[in-house]
Amino acid sequence: MSIPPMPTQVSCPKCQKRYVVQVYSVVDVGEQPELKEAFLRGQVNYAECPQCGSGGVLSTPMVYHDPSKELLITFVPPEMGMTAQQQEQVVGSLIKALMSSVPADKRKGYFLQPKSALTYDSLYDMILEADGISHEVLEKQRAQLKLLNNLLVSVDDDKTLDKLVAENRDKIDYEFFLLLANAIESQAESGRKEDMQIFEKLRDKLLARVNLSMPNAAAETASYDDVIDLLQKSLGDKSWAATVAVNRQRLDYGFFQSLTSKIEAAEAAGEAEKAKKLTELRDKILDELDAQDKMVRDVEDRATLLLLKIVEATDKAAVVRQHVDQIDQMFLNVLARLEAVAKGTGDTDTATKLHVILETTLEVVEEKLPPANRLINKLMRAEYPNGTNALLEAYRGLLDDAFVKTLEQYIARVKRTRSPELAEHAAKVRDQIAAKRSILRA
Repeated sequence: MSIPPMPTQVSCPKCQKRYVVQVYSVVDVGEQPELKEAFLRGQVNYAECPQCGSGGVLSTPMVYHDPSKELLITFVPPEMGMTAQQQEQVVGSLIKALMSSVPADKRKGYFLQPKSALTYDSLYDMILEADGISHEVLEKQRAQLKLLNNLLVSVDDDKTLDKLVAENRDKIDYEFFLLLANAIESQAESGRKEDMQIFEKLRDKLLARVNLSMPNAAAETASYDDVIDLLQKSLGDKSWAATVAVNRQRLDYGFFQSLTSKIEAAEAAGEAEKAKKLTELRDKILDELDAQDKMVRDVEDRATLLLLKIVEATDKAAVVRQHVDQIDQMFLNVLARLEAVAKGTGDTDTATKLHVILETTLEVVEEKLPPANRLINKLMRAEYPNGTNALLEAYRGLLDDAFVKTLEQYIARVKRTRSPELAEHAAKVRDQIAAKRSILRA
């Protein structure tokens, strides 16, 4: 049984406006898996003033519980100034409330030995380290976030921005821009248009100042020699693996035949150094392709094993929920591919069973999404116009102004990712909704 948040009245420190925030004292991701991502993104206990827009995460004692990892962490913000005795009393009452919500047979020894976090950073670290993310990776992420914040503060001060870029040039790499892109996406999804524009402004200014090393795809008209030159220039760069990946379709038998011919020609001409470099390039490409193939095989094998578990289970949804952290795009790809193979061989019974598993999996994964986002995903998978119309009829109560706004944001996001067919499908659904709402108003 989950412990609900408590409505708490707070006062905006900027404009003094009083308003109510839903505050979680117990974050139990076993009962509410969606809270984990929201918490790590700083969206749990986040207060945003409805009057002036000022906001931040509230300082409040809490207990974080993840039964799948036997993880129980207590946290009392140091700025609250509680004595050791007061902290002990507050934490004790929260753990007692958590234990009361857990069936007696599920209460294990770790309940009696909770970990204690001294800061929000250390609390996040404990959660992520339990997921297998190393301390080194966390330190790098924290350094990137600190740099991002410093750059944001200086986005309108070109002189300071130039200085920060010069001092941190080696840190503003492809990975940093991925972080920045995720931040822009997060602001867009939250409807914070002004914040999103600030992030976009920073991105544009950085791109104008930084010669970014990114994966480079050969043009469709490029010859084998052109691809060889491109890969030779990328050898040793941070973007090497990505460059091999985006050009993989060009690395066929003809490519390696051309590369081998160049090696033999260099050897015949007595150009030993050139032959050596080309041979090294061939070996590096083959090693990278082998590494990428192994990685894909390993991921596919894990996805297939999980699929076998679900196929054999009586309660398939329960097994999916138990392994929801392992449900990724590769799992869905394997499932969809096997369904297509079954259909292609005329095995309709197997194809139907696999399709049911696919739908069940998507339903479970989407359980943690807000109702509006869940409906949008259903609509994007449904056939237009009959399938989408049936869904819109079934969910008429959700078709309000807020839903239409969320759908518009989705369409804008899909257009940015260059998915014209999906954007067109979503636009048609939007027109269906407009027609239905006009009938309702009439």
